Amino acid sequence: MTKKELKRFARQNPEFMTWANSQRQKVRSLARQRNYDLIVQEWEKSKQPKPVQRKIMAHQIAESMRDVQNFMQNVESVFSKIRTLHGYAKNLKR
Repeated sequence: MTKKELKRFARQNPEFMTWANSQRQKVRSLARQRNYDLIVQEWEKSKQPKPVQRKIMAHQIAESMRDVQNFMQNVESVFSKIRTLHGYAKNLKR
């Protein structure tokens, strides 16, 4: 990757620029070495969630799944009650 390509990449990815500004010293030293590919790799690595964040996300997803399952059970119970009431109503009409 050349300097020109890195600038184009930065224009296409505004979040890269905010990261680069926050990591200015590291980015400058890599840029002096003309190690532009490594700069992009460092940014992509920083975007990946940390193990603690992954664990929290997994717990949130599991909780959401439980909520969905509870909701589905509630819906099924409501439908079964409606079916029984409908059956009672049919018998009353006769």
